Amino acid sequence: MKRTIIIMTKVPRAGNVKTRLQPFLSAAQCVSLSEAFLEDAINKVQSRADDLIIAFSPSSERDYFAKFENNKFVLLKQKGKNLGEKMFDAFQFAFEHDSDGVVMIGTDSPTFPAKFIDLAFENLKNTDAVLGETTDGGFYLIGLRTLRKEIFAGVEWSSTKTFQQTTENIRKIGLKLFHLPIWFDTDFPEDLLKLQNNLTENSDIAPKTFHWLKENIV
Repeated sequence: MKRTIIIMTKVPRAGNVKTRLQPFLSAAQCVSLSEAFLEDAINKVQSRADDLIIAFSPSSERDYFAKFENNKFVLLKQKGKNLGEKMFDAFQFAFEHDSDGVVMIGTDSPTFPAKFIDLAFENLKNTDAVLGETTDGGFYLIGLRTLRKEIFAGVEWSSTKTFQQTTENIRKIGLKLFHLPIWFDTDFPEDLLKLQNNLTENSDIAPKTFHWLKENIV
């Protein structure tokens, strides 16, 4: 199976990223933390992807990625009115470029084990979709072998119902679904302590984030 991985990300700019961590963090700290998340995500998946796609917003910020000159990935502007449409468009782009198994992640769960990506691709050989739930009701990973618009229809994005509603959509159209272990996002100040504890046990999984925490969180 050709492995294609999509990273969905906002370009780290003040006022555009991690705003729910303010005022606990300054706007500048939110930007630098988001940069660490993004770099760790890229480093985590590159060795596991035949093709790596970074779907970014806003579309005017393409130049930001020039600093990753030694990395091999395709840049794709996010297109759509909501997150579901943007995700569908990115998946469609991947499948139109001869991908037969596509895994998409965000950057808010920097410590989920890389082996979960391998597990996702392994299960996509025998199933249609893979989901990794987050503790707040969203998901940190979605993998597809079959692309259908109905998967993303009517979902309340960035809510406690996101995972449940996406799961229901997948099952309603008769697709086989595999669930990965639950993990956590980093959206609120209390999540930073959980992240810090997680990285104390294994800093190698997200070294940029680990370094940021050492420099910014006492």
